Amino acid sequence: MVKRIGLLLLSALLCGQLQAAITVDEGYIRGLPPGQKTTAAFMRLHNSSSQSIRIIGVTSPAAQRAEFHRSSHSGDMMSMEHLEAIAVPAGEVVVLKPGAMHLMLINLTAPLRDGDSAPLTLQLEGGEQLTVILPVRSVLNEHRY
Repeated sequence: MVKRIGLLLLSALLCGQLQAAITVDEGYIRGLPPGQKTTAAFMRLHNSSSQSIRIIGVTSPAAQRAEFHRSSHSGDMMSMEHLEAIAVPAGEVVVLKPGAMHLMLINLTAPLRDGDSAPLTLQLEGGEQLTVILPVRSVLNEHRY
């Protein structure tokens, strides 16, 4: 019984350390004109741990689905690839930005207007979750990283 409680406490501690190892800054959701059902979110993901951390999914009440995508250019053609997960290497920063890796919010549940905010819950490998609240920034006010 004591071993079991000790393992549970250790597990909870490790989960807390892993969750605290991923931090988000400079995040925002792209606000688009009314009627749009899909938009994107951008952010910087910092991993302060000594291990790579995989983000295996995202949920948000703002959209029916949220997916990681990567945009790429080949000649004059632009394409988007769905990513099952993204890895944030130990001690590094992964940037989700326009024209590169980003988060798609698909089938919005309500319009997202400039000045609004919406929560996103990152699902980390191993079952941990990290919820962030990102502001909505009009596409007209968007900046590049």
